[in-house]
Amino acid sequence: MKQYRLLIIVWIALLLLLAATAASALLQLGAWNSVLNLGIAALKAGLVMLFFMRLRSSHVLIRLTAITAMATLAILFALSSTDYFARERYVAPYQRPQQIAPVLR
Repeated sequence: MKQYRLLIIVWIALLLLLAATAASALLQLGAWNSVLNLGIAALKAGLVMLFFMRLRSSHVLIRLTAITAMATLAILFALSSTDYFARERYVAPYQRPQQIAPVLR
């Protein structure tokens, strides 16, 4: 019974984090909005890995594999973001919308 109670508490925490993610869309934080959402997503992924995938009580090799996978994913995100932030940003010129079909009156 204690195991089910812990899983229900974690599930409620995940629902609260889901509500926080939805509520963060209404905040005007600029670039920090993405940082906040990625932090919340990482926390949710950590809860799922620890409790629902049972990594807390699994064998050491399985935990090591999961940590290696998360570290590889973090490295890929870091390398992708350095490429993105190193690019020059060109503003697209303004173009008027063109009429595709004639207007029937």
